[in-house]
Amino acid sequence: MKPITGTFIDEITMDIPSQNWGRKEWERDFSTMAEVGIDTVIIIRSSYRDMAIFPSEALGIRDVPDMALLFLDLAHKYGMKLHFPSHDSGNLDQKWTNWEADWKICKRFLPEIIARYGDHPAFHGWYIAPENCHHTPGIAEIYKRYSDLMKDLAPEKPVLISPWYPSDVYEEFPASERMERFGDDWNRLLANAPAIDICAFQDGSCTCRPERQPATYDLESYIKTAGQFCRDAGVTLWNNAETFERRHPIKFPPLDWRWLRRKMAITDPYVEKHITFEFSHFLSPNSQLPAARLLFERYREFLDHPDQGDIL
Repeated sequence: MKPITGTFIDEITMDIPSQNWGRKEWERDFSTMAEVGIDTVIIIRSSYRDMAIFPSEALGIRDVPDMALLFLDLAHKYGMKLHFPSHDSGNLDQKWTNWEADWKICKRFLPEIIARYGDHPAFHGWYIAPENCHHTPGIAEIYKRYSDLMKDLAPEKPVLISPWYPSDVYEEFPASERMERFGDDWNRLLANAPAIDICAFQDGSCTCRPERQPATYDLESYIKTAGQFCRDAGVTLWNNAETFERRHPIKFPPLDWRWLRRKMAITDPYVEKHITFEFSHFLSPNSQLPAARLLFERYREFLDHPDQGDIL
């Protein structure tokens, strides 16, 4: 089974707490990532509402440090490729019907990113920050426009997306129809946005009712279907192996290692790479969460003895 070789960096947190790390703490974590084979980092968002990872004229947010340069420099130091994210206003509705406001910002913001960081040796690719799960006209517009602009600005840089599985959207339909609808939705989305290069579905979101169903409910059906439409579109398929627990009433503790290993085993035959959301909070020995440090120990045992099964 392939190990996890990529992680998101959630510096502008939305629904998990900040760890208030500075340069010293981030350097320690990048060093730890490199020790366990992580070669790819993806910043989850460049901005969210009134916060940004660098002082931005396009956004009018100036009273923030340049975290983007710190992450690029650390990625370069530790031999990693970095995917740079777009803006996320936090104002998109579920179907992105109000996409035009975000697009107006994006047209100014993405060129600013290239002007500031485009020549940095660690800047390998893009990431479209807003997340969704199925086809609507608004979602199709943002995927098309964002990815086209990213390729216009930097043709050599691959564009990554990380949607979630739309099991809740399809719950009203018979189980026999869900995979067909999933495939139809994503065939249309990817055909409309040929500049998208990599798709990494969030593997914890395939449950219709997370509080009732096991975390691997329908996961293999979804990843097999995703593999087919990604092949048809010429898109590389990764797995976003979530290392946090969705089913727990507290948001969000680190995942049980047994669930993580099971999800990775199910998806592994169909994907080229496992990435995670996300190392620093939920899988790092440097995390503020004690359970994350223990999840790291179980994961290291797997890396050291991959053929010996779980060591508990």
